[in-house]
Amino acid sequence: MALNKPNWWIFLLAIIIGFVSGSLVSQLLEMVLPTGVVRDFLTYSVNFGIKTVELNFGMIKIIFGLSFSFTIISLLFVAGVVYYFKWWL
Repeated sequence: MALNKPNWWIFLLAIIIGFVSGSLVSQLLEMVLPTGVVRDFLTYSVNFGIKTVELNFGMIKIIFGLSFSFTIISLLFVAGVVYYFKWWL
């Protein structure tokens, strides 16, 4: 393994961890902050994905689906992760 070759799998894992931790903090802020414009702005989520598809074969039921939800806080966490990991890559 070359020493100068960046390890993109670690970077991708860090971005995923940034999204998950940002979503967690966003949910916590939604519980803690009082109702208002700041809470609505920080915890507003944009959802997109593939609707669930159900295949029912009698004894076996298979359900497929994929959904993503992004908030301002999770995007800020990912920006922080990218800023932090630019020194590692």
